[in-house]
Amino acid sequence: MYQHIKVPANGQKITVNADMSLNVPDQPIIPFIEGDGTGFDITPVMIKVVDAAVAKAYGGKRQICWMEVYAGEKS
Repeated sequence: MYQHIKVPANGQKITVNADMSLNVPDQPIIPFIEGDGTGFDITPVMIKVVDAAVAKAYGGKRQICWMEVYAGEKS
């Protein structure tokens, strides 16, 4: 199953510092599960809304690199 997951080439991992705080890079990799049922309709719209919010909040400096992981029929 893992051989089908495509890690975004321009994305960066979110890491945990020694003090347990998060180190979030400018292009974090965020996994999502489209799922079955309404997820098929909702997920693309959610991605557009979140991308627009990030672009507005950070003036284009940050961008989420989405990575689909599989569940349901897709898995």
